Amino acid sequence: MSSYVKTSTFLIIINSFVMKKYVFLLLNSILLNSSVFSQITEYIDVTTKEVFGRSEMVLYCEDLNFDDLQYFYIGANNDNYHWVKYTGAKNVIVIMNDSENDTRELCYKNLSEQNATCEIVDAFASTYKLQAKEEIFEVWISKINVKNN
Repeated sequence: MSSYVKTSTFLIIINSFVMKKYVFLLLNSILLNSSVFSQITEYIDVTTKEVFGRSEMVLYCEDLNFDDLQYFYIGANNDNYHWVKYTGAKNVIVIMNDSENDTRELCYKNLSEQNATCEIVDAFASTYKLQAKEEIFEVWISKINVKNN
C-alpha cells in the first residue's frame, strides 16, 4: 500500500512495500509564485540627450539573473510622458540624470486610487523611491522642464 502526503512546499511519497522514501521540493511555490516577484525592486533611469532633443528611459530590476533591460525614448517633437505599468512590483526607484536646474513631472498611482499623485521634481542627479501598495502600480515621467498646468 502507498500513502501520499501533499503540502504546498513538498510532496512526500512513502511506499510501504519497498520502504523507500522520496522527498520532492515543489519549487513552484517559490519560483513561480507572483509574491516572490513582488519583492523585487524595479528601476527607472531617465536622462535627456540634449543633442537629439529626446528623453531616454531605461528599465531594469535588481535581479542580475533576469535579463530585463529595456530602453525607450521620447523624440524631440513629442510631449508625451514616459509610462510604466508594473504588476507585482514592491519598490520602484526613479533615477534622474539631467542637467542642473532641470525638472520633470513625476506621477504615480496605485490601481484603486482615482487620481495620480504628481509633483514637479528636481531632475539633476536625483533619486526617488516609490513604494507600490497594490498589485498594479503605474509611473509617469515627463520630459525635462514641463510646465505644470
